[in-house]
Amino acid sequence: MSFFRSKQMKLYSLVIPRESAWIVMDQLGRLGQLHMIDYDPSLPMMNRPFANYVKRCDESLFKLNGLDALLKQFKKKLIYCEDTQKLLDYFRDIQNSRQKPGHTLFDELEQEIEKKKYNIQEMSNNLQNLLDRVDSITEQKLVLEKAKEILGKSMFSQSTPHNVNDYQQLKFGQLIGVIDKEDETRFKRIMFRITKGNAWVNIVDLLPEKQHLQIKTSIDLNRASQPRCLYVVVYPGMNDQSTLKQKLLKVCDSFTKNRIEYPNSQETMDNKLKELSIQINEAQHLIQMTKKQLEVTLDELVKEKNGCNCSYFEQLRLYVLKEKYLYVNLNYLTMQGSIFTGNFWLPEGLETLVEDKLRNAMQNSIERFPTGQIQEIKPKQGELAPTYFNLNEVTMPFQEIVNTYGVPRYQEVNPGLFTVITFPFLFGVMFADIAHGFLLLLCGLYVIFWKQQLKKQTDSMFNAMIPFRYLLTLMGLFAFYNGLIYNDYLSISLNLFGSCYYPKNEEWEREQNCVYPFGIDPVWLASGSSLNFMNSYKMKLSVILGVTHMLFGILMKGVNTLYFRNYLDFFCEFIPQLLFMACTFGWMDFLIIMKWLTVYPNGKDPSIIETMINQVLKPMDEAVTPIFLNNASLQLSITQLLTIIAVVSIPWMLFPKPLILGSGHKQHKVQINDPQYQKLISEKQGSELEIDPQQFRKELQNAASNRSLESSEQEHDSGEIWVHQMIETIEFVLGGISNTASYLRLWALSLAHGQLAEVFYDMCIAGKLDMGGIVGGLMSGYFYIVFALLTFGVLMMMDVMECFLHALRLHWVEFQSKFYKADGYLFIGFSYNKMLSENNHN
Repeated sequence: MSFFRSKQMKLYSLVIPRESAWIVMDQLGRLGQLHMIDYDPSLPMMNRPFANYVKRCDESLFKLNGLDALLKQFKKKLIYCEDTQKLLDYFRDIQNSRQKPGHTLFDELEQEIEKKKYNIQEMSNNLQNLLDRVDSITEQKLVLEKAKEILGKSMFSQSTPHNVNDYQQLKFGQLIGVIDKEDETRFKRIMFRITKGNAWVNIVDLLPEKQHLQIKTSIDLNRASQPRCLYVVVYPGMNDQSTLKQKLLKVCDSFTKNRIEYPNSQETMDNKLKELSIQINEAQHLIQMTKKQLEVTLDELVKEKNGCNCSYFEQLRLYVLKEKYLYVNLNYLTMQGSIFTGNFWLPEGLETLVEDKLRNAMQNSIERFPTGQIQEIKPKQGELAPTYFNLNEVTMPFQEIVNTYGVPRYQEVNPGLFTVITFPFLFGVMFADIAHGFLLLLCGLYVIFWKQQLKKQTDSMFNAMIPFRYLLTLMGLFAFYNGLIYNDYLSISLNLFGSCYYPKNEEWEREQNCVYPFGIDPVWLASGSSLNFMNSYKMKLSVILGVTHMLFGILMKGVNTLYFRNYLDFFCEFIPQLLFMACTFGWMDFLIIMKWLTVYPNGKDPSIIETMINQVLKPMDEAVTPIFLNNASLQLSITQLLTIIAVVSIPWMLFPKPLILGSGHKQHKVQINDPQYQKLISEKQGSELEIDPQQFRKELQNAASNRSLESSEQEHDSGEIWVHQMIETIEFVLGGISNTASYLRLWALSLAHGQLAEVFYDMCIAGKLDMGGIVGGLMSGYFYIVFALLTFGVLMMMDVMECFLHALRLHWVEFQSKFYKADGYLFIGFSYNKMLSENNHN
């Protein structure tokens, strides 16, 4: 089972001639089953052989991102690639039909991207300049028209006085222009201070929709416009050299350079307005032509080409991503002369497939260079293989839950297999309600069956649920199932199978030999002691589920130790841990079930808590009210035996393993310090000294540092082993108590969910059912809406998240801590198809 344990991996070395490196890596990328190993992770990418190619790909992607922004600006919809494998086949056919080396296709596409980027950017800049010009001309025309309305024709008919000395006293000058709306108050204040109140200032808003109304109806570039105002300043005197005018000019220019000269006559004004109208019409004509040409060019990028069912722009982008991905993986290899060498992990059984790919790599190429070769090698001591599982749409979300805590170690038992059932089940125990679980189930089924339609609705909240639709469905299914077990429908008990009780003398009498078919008898939930009964039932059920869950985790630890042949951990950790858990909390679960199955006379039910306490504090005394009816001696014998086993298990966990490991380290130390091994090392180093002195010095330093490290480790290993084992023992013993108590959250969350549902029902529905008339109907409708909103917001949203997080905690801490190492790393296959699918915008 590839989901129970990760796939078997083999380590291979890869040797590729430099001339065929691109072709070989391209074929391996199409296979998608190799996990490439970086020969030197500390080496920066810029110092690697193909860093320049990666940089060129990044530059091309940057240019394509600029084009993508323009496409969105002009509201062009791209057709994203749904079948990346079909696109890869098209790339392969193009490379085979070109009669040129495969890597040269990127050179051609790079030039094409550069050319398209330059042309489109130039047209876009021209269009932007034309729009700015039309804005400026339209604003200028509007300013002149507004100023003419404000000043009137009297400004053109000021007569020249007979006395030249009175000229400045009779004439008035004017300044007009445009400022930002936010500067209006500051402009008035400064004008008043400069002229000391001897100038008339009028400011009128220029509405944005009037500035370029005709332009906005024909093109939409999402151009933000700032509110603007027209200012008109009339001051005494028309002499251009006057001090007052110079001050006013400086103030106006300090606010904005957009100051407009007011014509001296009516004829000049009319000619100016006519000239501006002509310029606007010419600019609009140029805008339409430029816009049409630009849209034609952009439409070429958006259209489907070559039968790939995606836009040509997407073909260019995905090909550049593919090339970058290839060169990044080529950089993981080391160059030695004219060949590239490197290592990779490969799932077992795919060696023949890789060899066929290498053998056929050069068949369709015009070049006849040697192809690559692979050879299986043995991993170094302590080198772990990557973890690889065959996941599908059902198992993926559950494996992600596990991987968020930590990736499984290579070949260890994968908790994801059990999480497929246990996670939604424990969620259902906490969220148990027939109605709420059914709503959650319907939501999951809706996303499953309408997946294709929801994919196209990127703004829908259901779109984000698509990867987790099966998890959502199982959560709803188990919540519905546990709601049937609890017989809880919006805090109402359902009479589905009748009842085993009948009323007698204002009390409920139980029928003889009657067993309720499924779930909880509705009479219990209708009685006055329903809360006490359900609390006791849910609390005990939570303990049984928790201990069973943890015992299963301990069993998985035993499976791991046997698989890895770690018999020391099997006998010194797994067996005592299993015995301790079974003899304490497993025994408590057995007592709970035994009490459920036994009918005690006169209502004298024994206390399980008292029994567990007396098992330790009064180990020699028989129970007054034993769980085993009329058989207290048997119960005492069993409890004494289980107590002895549990107590013995603690030192069994603590002492044997450190003692055995400590003796093994001493023997290992004697073997390393044996003179004959030192002699062999010195002879080997002496022979290497004659070959390469620098290499010998380097290896000598490494050997010296390693020996010093080994000696220090041998001195401290024994103490570290004892400390580690002591921590493990204390953590397990105390954790057994705390983890068992932690599973009581199953009871607490279920209680909180039921009580909230009951409060909402009583406050919004139950009290309004007996109201009659029109007012009663309206009030019932209103409170039903309130009830629905509270149910959706609190129970279907907040409580779902709360139960999800608590189920997550139970798996990560209580269950997985019993066996799960979580120190592995994921298998990342060198796969074009997977990379393109992840980078596809669809």
